[in-house]
Amino acid sequence: MARFLLAWELGGDYGHLMRFLTLARELVRRGHEPVFALRELTHVETVLGSEPFRVFQAPIFAGQVTGLPAAIGFAETLMRLGFVHPATLIGLCRGWRTLVDAIAPDLAIFDYAPTALLATRAWAGPRVVFGSSFSVPPRTEPMPIYQWWRGEPLARVLSSERIVLRSANEVLARLSQPPMSRLSDLLEADESIITASEEFDQYPGRVGARYWGNVGNLEQGISPQWPIVGAKRVFAYLKPYFSDFEKILVALRKIDAAVIIHSPGVSADMTRKHTAANVAFSAEPLRMVDIQRECDIGICHAGGTVDTLVTAGKPVLALPQQLEQMMTGKRLAELGAGIVVEPRMSPAPDYARLLRRLLEEPSFTVAARAVAQRHAGDGPPARIRRIVDRCEELIATAPSGRRIPAPLPNQQDSSM
Repeated sequence: MARFLLAWELGGDYGHLMRFLTLARELVRRGHEPVFALRELTHVETVLGSEPFRVFQAPIFAGQVTGLPAAIGFAETLMRLGFVHPATLIGLCRGWRTLVDAIAPDLAIFDYAPTALLATRAWAGPRVVFGSSFSVPPRTEPMPIYQWWRGEPLARVLSSERIVLRSANEVLARLSQPPMSRLSDLLEADESIITASEEFDQYPGRVGARYWGNVGNLEQGISPQWPIVGAKRVFAYLKPYFSDFEKILVALRKIDAAVIIHSPGVSADMTRKHTAANVAFSAEPLRMVDIQRECDIGICHAGGTVDTLVTAGKPVLALPQQLEQMMTGKRLAELGAGIVVEPRMSPAPDYARLLRRLLEEPSFTVAARAVAQRHAGDGPPARIRRIVDRCEELIATAPSGRRIPAPLPNQQDSSM
């Protein structure tokens, strides 16, 4: 039996937990022990339920860095996580090192966890970088910008990377570890696992990558109970704080379709107001394997649900709320497998018209089905088995014994 650390540091929503849940269940099936270190514990009970896993709060940056413009790439995201304050960063690294020492894993899997990667560069156990294409950016110099469809000043990208690299190397020096030569060295690992389809890589044009595919737990959740009114079926996963949330609900009542909506945190008043003969709300997450099979189109904010639906041949109305989602939305639009509504679009979109287009114009479904054909015969269970196979191989071939790094300043014993 081996012990696996499943560490998540950045991001939100169900995606990270769903990926880890699928992975953890396969690990347990093979006799291994998964241990979680999670950024958020909010959805642990909803997603993990009564699963007998050990769960720790991950060390995360709780401060706020002000005065920075909107991030244009990975370096500027790291600035907001304490990577411009070495004293803060050393404290976070101390937390990660202590946690890893307490858990004593045989292999560590990091889902969007850059501080944990920095803290464990000296650890001798196998390390795996794991997650969406956004959280596993290409290891280029400079690293790619987020809004690749617009372009950003190269001088700013290089300057930001130098600032963050200097700070990270100061921390490594205090940890008695060799410096990194470039910022993308932070992502060094024994394996990089991009849990996305190539069509939805948020960094198009990536060279030499292997795409393991979406591994979200599609079996988790309850079976959808569709309204009996409506010629077609529409699945919606929406956030109630979305600026056009109620406009979408009004539009859904107008179309000839049975609609089921999952909106975590939606008020009881809003649910009562917009429940109709053709519109139902589900307080619980829905079983996505059923949704893939039964719905005609989907609506979401352009997270991992886009990959889940389009690779099943279902077009999507994407309503991105932030940059990572917009990157996915741009790939969706390129494929022709959906419609993207950009934030603050002017004039205001006619959501009922857009939904009717997706339901009635065949080009969207044809494009989505073309994607689905490329992924036929594969799915999360087979993908997760391949991932665990690779992890077991890394453990089996890892050098015996562990190098113990020097103690952190002002500590009496080593942290790892």
